[in-house]
Amino acid sequence: MGKAKGMTLVGAVKYLRRHRAQACATLPGELQHYLDERIRSAAWYPERDMLELIRATARLVPGPTDQVLEFLGETSAREHAGVYGDLLAGASRSRAFALWSTQHDTGELLLTEEHPTQVRIEIVGYEDPSREMCLVTQGYFKGVLLMNGARDLSLEKTACRLWSDDRCAWRASWKQEDA
Repeated sequence: MGKAKGMTLVGAVKYLRRHRAQACATLPGELQHYLDERIRSAAWYPERDMLELIRATARLVPGPTDQVLEFLGETSAREHAGVYGDLLAGASRSRAFALWSTQHDTGELLLTEEHPTQVRIEIVGYEDPSREMCLVTQGYFKGVLLMNGARDLSLEKTACRLWSDDRCAWRASWKQEDA
């Protein structure tokens, strides 16, 4: 099992703390310590804990689960922009996507520019794939691209470890903001 930096847990934990009573009812007992303990942004935590915190949050946020999970990813991108603003907003896409390796200890994110307004994003070797993480990650990619001027964004999943592929992959295309 992989590990994720505390920064990836913060959004879900904050939400669960604001809705403590409901969170206690939905969060597995062995993870309820996250409701009280300080999350250290730079510390490593089990990816499976992050996944369960995301699942608990998605159960509490109103709306269709898939949309909620993508929204959590977009929100995470915006939160990371506050911390890593120089990498996420206005920087090159390759620098923006380089954050994966600083936040996860498994998997390599590969970015291929197929056209000035089209990229292929791949995650290879990620040890903890799940439907929820695919949707959160897709939302994160969407958020990063939107912060970097993409408009009329189309983001399509083209491969998935859960589909028996050897990697997860997305193709994104858009119109540039100033075009």
